[in-house]
Amino acid sequence: MSIAAQAQPGASQLLDYLTEELKLKNDAALARAFGVAPPVISKIRHGRLPFGDSMILKAHEQFNFPVAVMRAALSKVESK
Repeated sequence: MSIAAQAQPGASQLLDYLTEELKLKNDAALARAFGVAPPVISKIRHGRLPFGDSMILKAHEQFNFPVAVMRAALSKVESK
């Protein structure tokens, strides 16, 4: 597991949540909504790239998602 994935165990779940809340079909549609290339979403989902501050800011400014909720989701440790 990469350092990014360890630091953000909830990134994939956050992407799922955003996709559902925005009523999008898939990760490609989420990438378009955020104005990033589809591989960026894939890398976040697979722990190779963090869901960084710029993505949090975009989600807040464009879609009014609370920053505190996103940060909490990213730091949430999955229960086994």
